[in-house]
Amino acid sequence: MEYAAALLVQTIFNSDGRMQTLFKYQTASNPQAAAEFLKPWYQAMLTMIKSAEDFDQRPRTHGPGI
Repeated sequence: MEYAAALLVQTIFNSDGRMQTLFKYQTASNPQAAAEFLKPWYQAMLTMIKSAEDFDQRPRTHGPGI
């Protein structure tokens, strides 16, 4: 799950030029600040993945295709 979250964060930052600029600015000024900058994004991805897994595990109340 952690690996998937890291990949999702990487995808977000690779696909959005504004996010790349923000991250590069953080990295240039202080590597520790860059790590702190990424933490909320990573945590949000972990939460989304966990939520999706919980959704997939819920009991089905309808038959297939309904």
